[in-house]
Amino acid sequence: MNTRRSPIEPGPQRIRAGRRRGRSAAGFTLMEAVFSIMIVGLGVVAMMQLFASGTKVNHYGNRLSTAVFLAEELQAMTADVAFDDLLAYDDLTFNGVDARGNPIPGMERYQQQLRVEPVTPEDLTVYVGPDPVMVRCTAVVQNGGVELAQLCWLRTE
Repeated sequence: MNTRRSPIEPGPQRIRAGRRRGRSAAGFTLMEAVFSIMIVGLGVVAMMQLFASGTKVNHYGNRLSTAVFLAEELQAMTADVAFDDLLAYDDLTFNGVDARGNPIPGMERYQQQLRVEPVTPEDLTVYVGPDPVMVRCTAVVQNGGVELAQLCWLRTE
């Protein structure tokens, strides 16, 4: 019995030598996995910063809307006041009140200030003298010492 193989038949050594060594076609290298994790992590961090800044802008928008509402409440408060009594409202300060002067729950942190100045009708400069015919009313609303809204309007006799 001849155990010798012919040179044409592949033996076990030739089969192994015919296989390709090195990176297989399926899977990722460690560096590819690290880079993909870094890219995904960077995207997650950017999204978290976007959410944080969006929340901050939303909070400021709510404060601004509330301040404008409170300034309009002061305007409504003076709408029913007789013209001759308006000067008595100069330099009044309120903390979150409505047009009737009633406190609004949750608005105590807001400070509303009302200024009433007599002005001349021709050029709206400050009028000094008896019996003004026009006043400029200014409502200033602050929160935490920061001015958020200022609303001006004119009233005539």
